[in-house]
Amino acid sequence: MNKIPQNTADRANRAYDTKPPRPAADQCCGGGSCCPCVWDEYREALKAWRQQNPEQSDHL
Repeated sequence: MNKIPQNTADRANRAYDTKPPRPAADQCCGGGSCCPCVWDEYREALKAWRQQNPEQSDHL
């Protein structure tokens, strides 16, 4: 059986501990042609965070 290194498992468990930061204004070109856009990635990360932290996401 493959054993996952402890630090890798710890990182996976902490992945959703903190709310993902919003992209900075200079991170999006505004052109609409990037795939995925930094905003697409942010929305996906935020969705995952909210699913993992329903008690915190109620207050946002």
